[in-house]
Amino acid sequence: MIIPGEETMPTAMTLAVKFLSDNPVALAKLVEENMEMKRRKLESGEVYNWTDYMSLSFTQNVINETLRMANIINGVWRKALKDVEIKGYLIPKGWGVLASFIAVHMDEDIYENPYQFDPWRWDRINGSANSSNCFTPFGGGQRLCPGLELSKLEIAIFLHHLVTRYSWTAEEDEIVSFPTVKMKRRLPIRVAMVPI
Repeated sequence: MIIPGEETMPTAMTLAVKFLSDNPVALAKLVEENMEMKRRKLESGEVYNWTDYMSLSFTQNVINETLRMANIINGVWRKALKDVEIKGYLIPKGWGVLASFIAVHMDEDIYENPYQFDPWRWDRINGSANSSNCFTPFGGGQRLCPGLELSKLEIAIFLHHLVTRYSWTAEEDEIVSFPTVKMKRRLPIRVAMVPI
């Protein structure tokens, strides 16, 4: 329980900062959307609520794209409880199978330019990404992570406060994908407060 509860969200937040640092156009769009929300809240005096979070469509896109490109859990091991045939291949009872999430997320037949950080792709994808077998950062089916919405909310709140209060410069770093996804140098950044 420690890994899903304590490691995955900070890693996802770090990766979002990495991808946004490398894509100033996406960062500018994210800042614009979140600053507009902050202005509306300051003018109205209302508190933030669930509908505010859901209305940040580009922020949702950034979160989905971050999770697609750098799924924190690369895959899961399963044991076949009986003989299973999938697309003409037999998996005998008792065999172990590794379901690779990242292989699906980087499949060119599913995602155009899969190695490119493109939050706008989620505007072009029909239907809910969370119900698709092609987007599984939180697993799926009966084993769908119960923390899915809470996790995405945590990332959204972090990004909102980061881009509306601070600016940053990230040092060069690279993503390591095995055994889990992380930054090689932990993404050193220099942070400054944005003048009000």
